[in-house]
Amino acid sequence: LYFLGFVVLGAVASFLVFKLAGFDESVSVPSLAGRSLSEAGDILAESGLSLEIGGEDYDEEIPRGHIISQDIARDSEVKKGSGIMVIVSRGKEVYSVPYFEGMDLKDVRLTLRKLNMETGKITKVHSDTVEKGRVITQRPLPGHFSDNKVNLVVSLGPYDVFYKCPSFIDMTLSEAKGLADQLGIRLIKRESGRVIIFQKPEAGASVKKGDSVEITLGRGSGFWF
Repeated sequence: LYFLGFVVLGAVASFLVFKLAGFDESVSVPSLAGRSLSEAGDILAESGLSLEIGGEDYDEEIPRGHIISQDIARDSEVKKGSGIMVIVSRGKEVYSVPYFEGMDLKDVRLTLRKLNMETGKITKVHSDTVEKGRVITQRPLPGHFSDNKVNLVVSLGPYDVFYKCPSFIDMTLSEAKGLADQLGIRLIKRESGRVIIFQKPEAGASVKKGDSVEITLGRGSGFWF
């Protein structure tokens, strides 16, 4: 009986100590998002709470070593002495940049998408050595690290060279094709005949490589039948 009374008295004493120490007091949880670990620890200590690190994760906005989230929402009521678990930022995720020089821009974009990366600034310039639509250079350079964007310089191909369109009048189709191939001009044929009797644009007009010239074939001035 004496022992039972001693146990009861001990329990009562423990309860009173716990009560007097304030361990059953409820406190409001502060917001820790964006705070550094030292700041968060100080803020929690002022409220009688402790900081627990639950893990790390990459974040595009929160700097490395700062808090992304907490397991108990701000303004929630918890018992004094409770621990608040947080996730800490590792900063932006960095990627090793692949080699893109010489690749077609469409293929580069597809590759970046697969790597959860994207194109940054794209600058287009003329080049006599790199085909139109292909990458001339990149930043960061291959093998270097990037957050998730790669800036590219893409070729527009060589500058256009303009010259005067030759006269195809009175030429046969094979003669005209030979000259057009030399100049990089495409011929669009209208009707059938022995020689060319009309062309558009006319001789002397400004044309460049890749342009089309419409030609009409007929019997020609030198043919009577």
